[in-house]
Amino acid sequence: MALYYYVNKQSGYNDNHVVHASGCKYLPSQAGRLFLGSFYAPTAAIQQARKYYPNALGCDNCCPVTLKKKLNIQNSVGLKHMVCL
Repeated sequence: MALYYYVNKQSGYNDNHVVHASGCKYLPSQAGRLFLGSFYAPTAAIQQARKYYPNALGCDNCCPVTLKKKLNIQNSVGLKHMVCL
């Protein structure tokens, strides 16, 4: 189900603007938010918000985004030290 997403017009810590889904308890007032649209995934809403605010992030409460970047130990050490494995 698609949700409506908004971005906070006012920046917070590190000049980040936070993206919220409708119904979030941290959603700013109507005057303090910009409507982004209806999306099926928070990542799509964050991409839209970055067109306006390049440092936009998802709210930890309603738009948690997990990072899927995992390197195994050997590759991460090899990259760190520029060693070919």
